[in-house]
Amino acid sequence: MDLSPNQDISLPLQNKVINFKTGELFHFPETAKEINLSKREKEILDLVSEGMISKEIADNLFISVHTVNTHRQKILEKLNVKNSHEAIKLAKNYGLIN
Repeated sequence: MDLSPNQDISLPLQNKVINFKTGELFHFPETAKEINLSKREKEILDLVSEGMISKEIADNLFISVHTVNTHRQKILEKLNVKNSHEAIKLAKNYGLIN
C-alpha cells in the first residue's frame, strides 16, 4: 500500500497497491460512489474502450475533437489514473462501462 506523504491534503486519501514483480498498479477509491462520471464521459470512455480515437468519437457524437479531449482529461482526473488504459480497466471493474 502506497501512502505517500506528497498527496494533496485537500483531496481524499489516494490508495494504490503495487505488484513489485510485475510493476502493475491498482488504484482503489474507497467506494464506487466516489466516481462520478457524467453520462457523456461514460459514453466517451466506452467508445475509447472499443478502440476509437478522439476524431472518430467526435464524428460519431457530432461534437468537436477538443470537446472529446476535454472529456477524456476529466475522466482521467476523476478516476485518478494516468492513461486511458488504466481508466478503462478501473471503469470496467466498477461496472461503469461494459
